[in-house]
Amino acid sequence: MKQLLYPFVFLVSIFANAQTDSAIYKASNSELKHPKEVPQKKVATYSITIKVTNIRNHNGVIRFKFFDDTTPFPHKMGFRKVVVPKSLVTGDSLCVTYTGFTSKYMGIALLDDENNNWELDFGWFLPKEGHAFSDYYHTDFRKPLYKDFRFLLTGNKKVIMKMKYY
Repeated sequence: MKQLLYPFVFLVSIFANAQTDSAIYKASNSELKHPKEVPQKKVATYSITIKVTNIRNHNGVIRFKFFDDTTPFPHKMGFRKVVVPKSLVTGDSLCVTYTGFTSKYMGIALLDDENNNWELDFGWFLPKEGHAFSDYYHTDFRKPLYKDFRFLLTGNKKVIMKMKYY
């Protein structure tokens, strides 16, 4: 009978110690999460004011895509997409501000989607609709590279995007 009792007592003491250790750990862990003892580190966020110039008409919408180093251009989604109705266009320009961006490398591309079909329409070889990039006017016949219009956001920023039509 003693042979059966010793393993049982041994297992019970191990289980009891494990329960005690985890209860102590949980108590100290919950104390660490108390808001008065652990200051919450606030991440700084910034705004970007975008001025789009040389918009040729008021048909359709303007589609912005924001890119960063984890989703560089021409990534299909980017990290943020914004659609702006052209009813906000004044004359041939548009000015909008977006907030909540953290400090990082990023770039902005836009499409003047004149027929609101979610894509850049092409003629024979050239686009029929306009496009623009953050602080960069694209003049080549190739797709722009992300590094061409990328910038480091370290504070509130103003970006000029001049529309390009062919």
